[in-house]
Amino acid sequence: MGQKSAVDKLPEELRIKLLEMLQDPAITQAEIVDTINAQAGETLLSRSSMNRYAQRMKHFAEKNRQAKEIADAYLDKYGTDNRVKLGKVVNEQIRLAVFDLIGEIEEIQADPATKKTEIADMLYKLSRGLKELEAAEKLNAERTESIRKAALVEAAEAVEQSATSNGLTTETMDNIKKQILGLMK
Repeated sequence: MGQKSAVDKLPEELRIKLLEMLQDPAITQAEIVDTINAQAGETLLSRSSMNRYAQRMKHFAEKNRQAKEIADAYLDKYGTDNRVKLGKVVNEQIRLAVFDLIGEIEEIQADPATKKTEIADMLYKLSRGLKELEAAEKLNAERTESIRKAALVEAAEAVEQSATSNGLTTETMDNIKKQILGLMK
């Protein structure tokens, strides 16, 4: 989709150097541009491309920080054993990211370097990803329900064993299973 940014076109060692320098708050973007261009021996990076890249990285880091905070808060509240619900939170975050991307399609289309086939490919991949996400959620729900039912059956057997040894009738047991546990033989 579109052309690579000037930063993405840099040789690997210069891109690594740029990332290291970008993480140091004492180094300005202008100093990074000057250093990278000096090491390259030619002008490969402009101040504006450096700024766009820094903004993109800042946005990416912020999104990751927010996602980590949400996951940590969720695990603090519900515990680490409750990962199914955390998976749902993660799936929702993915959906939001996809919808953000869909919202940017107009901007991508406005770029004359973007081909229609690239946009179609991106839309296909996004829709495919959402479909796979939905399938994963359905599978998780089915597994959760299966585990819940197995736990109910196990509980019913334990109750039946205890109740039988305490003199309850089969009819009373069936009534308990039906009304309390939601099960019947």
